[in-house]
Amino acid sequence: MSWKSRLRARPATVGLIALCSCAFVACVVGVIARAADPIAASWTSLWVLPDAELLEAAGALTASRVWLDDQWWRVLTAGLLHGSWLHFGLNMLGLWTVGEWAEKAWGRARMLALFVVSSVGGCASSLAWAEAPLVVGASAGIFGLAGALVVARAWGCADVQSALEPISARVLGFWLGFWLVVGAALPLVFESSPLAQAGHVGGLLFGCAMGWGLSRSAEQRVRSVLSFVVVGCGLVGVGLAAHAPTWRTNYQLFTHMALGEELLEAERYDEAVEHYSAALAIAGDDVQDNAIAYTFAEEGVELEWAEQLVRRALRVEPAEPNYLDTLGWIQCKR
Repeated sequence: MSWKSRLRARPATVGLIALCSCAFVACVVGVIARAADPIAASWTSLWVLPDAELLEAAGALTASRVWLDDQWWRVLTAGLLHGSWLHFGLNMLGLWTVGEWAEKAWGRARMLALFVVSSVGGCASSLAWAEAPLVVGASAGIFGLAGALVVARAWGCADVQSALEPISARVLGFWLGFWLVVGAALPLVFESSPLAQAGHVGGLLFGCAMGWGLSRSAEQRVRSVLSFVVVGCGLVGVGLAAHAPTWRTNYQLFTHMALGEELLEAERYDEAVEHYSAALAIAGDDVQDNAIAYTFAEEGVELEWAEQLVRRALRVEPAEPNYLDTLGWIQCKR
């Protein structure tokens, strides 16, 4: 089948890719337009978009905004955004690969439902685990589609298995396992993992459950209905868990940081210091010390406290240029 025929035959997959593409290009243009050095911002965007504020405004899953302001619509929009050209390219390749087969097996409406449920379920799982302050990407929906295909190919009814005959459930299952292992290993290499692992696992589980229900024969309608009931109950349960995951340390950290930022902008400096101090007591990391100190230095307030923070960071890394810059800026302000 030619590329044109394949594109016409899979409108839902093409539509999702087009939505993600428009959203990503708009974000890249916005980042470059807002950057002091557009060339550097363009180069950096290959690996990471250097403007978290713009991503948040575009609809990224900002944990603190959900917890503090009930902006639950972000679980829908986060799946259409991406954090770099690399992130975008890999996800769109994956979406085309699994989306094409899912649409062939179940049609455009059910394929879209699969993607949306998996993406929302993954985003809610990420919130419940409080794994990152900001999450973007279609990967939860892609994991869900891939999981549904594995279940359908291995245990689906004859019609579905026939439609998916060219797919190997073992090979697809291997690649799902591979990417989950990569996601689990990355925190061991980087201080902060770029992958939302809980979101991937959540999307995969919701996709598998949906795939099971969609792959039953007409005679197994009761099992199909039960699987959708399980998916609905799962979404409600994960949503309740994500509302205020107080059992996770990151929940306290992210909310204190967000409240500190809001109070700083409102010029309620004493209260801002209280929340930032609470966040630092939880995080205990020198980069956070410098970042907070620099924020107060820019505002020209609580400079004595800011200097204590950056000097604490400098005791660990005395020659770090960013820390020295912050200290110099504080002294300038004083």
